[in-house]
Amino acid sequence: MNALSLKGLTNGRILLLVFILPLIETSCQKNATDSEFKFPADFPSIQYKNLENQLTPQKIHLGRVLFYDPNLSSTRTISCGSCHAQVHGFADHNLPKSFGVHNRIGMRNSPALQNLAWNTHFMWDGGITHLDVMPIAPITDVNEMDLPLGEAIERIRENKQYLNLFKKAYGDTIINEKTVLFALSQFMLTLVSDQSKYDDVRRGKTNFNQIESKGYQVFKNHCVKCHSEPLLTNNQMEYNGLTVKSKDLGRFRITQTLKDTFHFKVPSLRNVALTYPYMHDGSFSNLDQVLKAYQTKFQLENHDLEALRAFLNSLTDHKFISNLNHAEIHPFNP
Repeated sequence: MNALSLKGLTNGRILLLVFILPLIETSCQKNATDSEFKFPADFPSIQYKNLENQLTPQKIHLGRVLFYDPNLSSTRTISCGSCHAQVHGFADHNLPKSFGVHNRIGMRNSPALQNLAWNTHFMWDGGITHLDVMPIAPITDVNEMDLPLGEAIERIRENKQYLNLFKKAYGDTIINEKTVLFALSQFMLTLVSDQSKYDDVRRGKTNFNQIESKGYQVFKNHCVKCHSEPLLTNNQMEYNGLTVKSKDLGRFRITQTLKDTFHFKVPSLRNVALTYPYMHDGSFSNLDQVLKAYQTKFQLENHDLEALRAFLNSLTDHKFISNLNHAEIHPFNP
């Protein structure tokens, strides 16, 4: 899902937003209710705000089916899961930029989908401000799934096998923009990564080895301002100092404010060893290239880089990438 923003939506899509956004409540929930799924108790309070969209196993399952359904693209070949693979921490299959319908190439690197409940802005430029409307961008983007949202809804309605899933999830067979988008949000909200070795260390279950411990100190000395613990991102748009040659102006595209030029959303470092290539344009093919790029900036020695790499590897959440509740599920045929 690397669409740039909701800027430029047609009037029909704007009307959809007007329909959905008033339903979004202003209060925040620490844990989901009426659900077997719970957010980590030692994480900050979640930022997802929509009391109407309470998590239930049935809605989460429906969202999972929709997430992996390629029929929601114009060619019936691309799903959300096509560019967000579980084995890569829900980033793309190690491609700088994703391939959409008709082998069209997206504008930016597909960001990893994890811990989205703590996000207030989405996409590299932060141009989308709520998870419930975020899927509209990739579904309708010409370089990605290229399907008008209304047509996507009609395809779902035409598939009788969906009726039972919507009946279980919502108590009726009404299928519209709201129920589809809410279900997608539910599945994405469950993509929580909090079971890495790093998490075991901070919970007192184990300890870093010597080189990981040294790398953690390097991280806290130089990286933690932007990659704040425990989410390992501050969820802000920042200038990373590595984009001066880029034609992509980043956050400026949304705000038209000069100070936002070359500002991009800070990605979480969770599962960073799996989500290469890196940066908004995928310009760094491996982690060593990223570390080398920052070596001069932070005046790091080679042994510091080695230690930092070891710490970053401790952020891999093997339970997250093997969780069967997140695994690809084969949707219905059209």
